[in-house]
Amino acid sequence: MTIPNSNSSPADETSGRNAFWSQAPTLPSGLELTQLEPFVVPRRGRGGESVFDIARLKTPVAGATLVIAFRSSVVPQNVLKLRDQLRTVIDDLRLRGGGNSVAPPTYIPAIATDIASASVVDACVREGVAVLDRRGTVIVHQGPAYVHVVGNAAVERPTRVRLFSGKACRIVRFVLAHPDLRVKPQEAATGAKTSYAFAHGVLTKLEREGYVARKSPRSGFRLRDGSGLLRAWTRSGERTAARVTPYFAPNTRPEALAAAAEASRAAGVQSVFSLASALLPPEVFASGLPHGVYVSGDVAPFEEALDLKRTTPHNFLVLRADPAADTAAGGIYAFTRTLPHGHGVSLPQLAVDLAGVGGRGGEQSERLIEIFAKGLPPPELEP
Repeated sequence: MTIPNSNSSPADETSGRNAFWSQAPTLPSGLELTQLEPFVVPRRGRGGESVFDIARLKTPVAGATLVIAFRSSVVPQNVLKLRDQLRTVIDDLRLRGGGNSVAPPTYIPAIATDIASASVVDACVREGVAVLDRRGTVIVHQGPAYVHVVGNAAVERPTRVRLFSGKACRIVRFVLAHPDLRVKPQEAATGAKTSYAFAHGVLTKLEREGYVARKSPRSGFRLRDGSGLLRAWTRSGERTAARVTPYFAPNTRPEALAAAAEASRAAGVQSVFSLASALLPPEVFASGLPHGVYVSGDVAPFEEALDLKRTTPHNFLVLRADPAADTAAGGIYAFTRTLPHGHGVSLPQLAVDLAGVGGRGGEQSERLIEIFAKGLPPPELEP
């Protein structure tokens, strides 16, 4: 049995489904929903599989076995497709249990979602599908039980934002740069030049992941696991450099780098060092690492000052930042460090850049994470 592909992202389905079962909706007295087991079905296209849940709904008068398809967002036109998928899954479950001496349970198709709108509820009732949501809605008009509960609990929708990409990463840089502060969403939004709502969404996702914490809904967010957040960034596969051009530089000594940085400034071109060029002497752990610089504009001053050639061995990389990171508002030009020969990217950004160059870059990146962790403030203790 193979389920046709759907329009929803497998990652979104997984995160939303996990949230549904880990923070089960509060139901009225006498109702109890229990997840029994997942049922994995191959799916054509991206993702390769769909996960359905077999669950037991207990009521004061009877029980019902539900086969649930979770979708974070459902509109009425989705209901027919999900109904057909659920019927296919239920037929398969019946066939699998056909040889048992005990009669298989009567399965009821059900859709679970974050928030079921009135039109989705109407469509589900019309098509003979039960519906549940994270607000506490439970509507089952099939089988031995009749339940019609419309929930009204507040639900925070899981954000689909990628923490280490685009504008969201500007918030991450802002948080990592202020480990001793309780950052409020408006402060992060101003520092990263995003909207309040976007900053709040990123911060609350960081909170759900355990990287930041707050004492109350009104207090600011304080970094809780800075080294964990930085390691997650280095391992995410997200890279700040959208384009990398490799060169051979005959001279990468500090005085040569300083001359190149000065030539770039004189030409009105913004730049900031990264990779081996951005390491302070006490931080150097691995040898053979490439030097590098982010350049926003004409690279000719660097090419001329360092006599860069497009030949091997490549020991100098010119990096072009992703547009969302090419800024001083939470991007590569924010929270820079002073070097003997110019300015370098922040320590967290440097750890991420080194993690992506291969070779011994990962070892050097881990060393920087250890240095970063040692500089973090102690945790706040409750009085």
